[in-house]
Amino acid sequence: MILTGQQGNNFWVQVELFSGSYGGRHGSDGLDSVDVLYANTRNNPIEDIESHVPLRVERYELRENAAAAGKWRGGVGSIRQIAFLADGAVSIESEGHKYPPKGLFGGSDGTPAQLIWTKASGEVVQLPSKLPYHPFATGDRITAVRACGGAYGNPLEREPADVLDDVLDEYISRDKALADYGVVISERFEIDVEATRRQRQALSRN
Repeated sequence: MILTGQQGNNFWVQVELFSGSYGGRHGSDGLDSVDVLYANTRNNPIEDIESHVPLRVERYELRENAAAAGKWRGGVGSIRQIAFLADGAVSIESEGHKYPPKGLFGGSDGTPAQLIWTKASGEVVQLPSKLPYHPFATGDRITAVRACGGAYGNPLEREPADVLDDVLDEYISRDKALADYGVVISERFEIDVEATRRQRQALSRN
């Protein structure tokens, strides 16, 4: 994604390289929010961006409750929201917006990417994956929601301790741990071993 604009006689350009995530594979979870492998690029600090161009990075975080469930879960994509503090424009070349990344051997599918244009008026527009030069006004925002990778293997075979780790890391909620993995986690964030055994048996029958 390329964000551009003009301040007085000066032109500015900010290049945003979308991070991705890997699918789960035998023996390991998918990698979360992996930066692209273009040469001579980096994940610029927000402070550096905001001190050089009229943009404000309002969100930069991993997606919550979106990790594909599996014995080895899918990687988690990121969300990055940028507000325009002056008139500018956006050009985008992205992928993965239509079809979710597929899970394997019982693993759940991942979730596709999105690009969201929130106008200063509050109107929300879903953008396509490819967008040639398009004007953005002061106060407009663009949000890049990156895809989450597919999972590998039956979620009911995931180690309960790994599910608890994902809850503690806020990748998933306790409700999602119960629904997707059959892991019962108390309000004190402890695994109820017997309740988990019964829940997994019930889910297996269904």
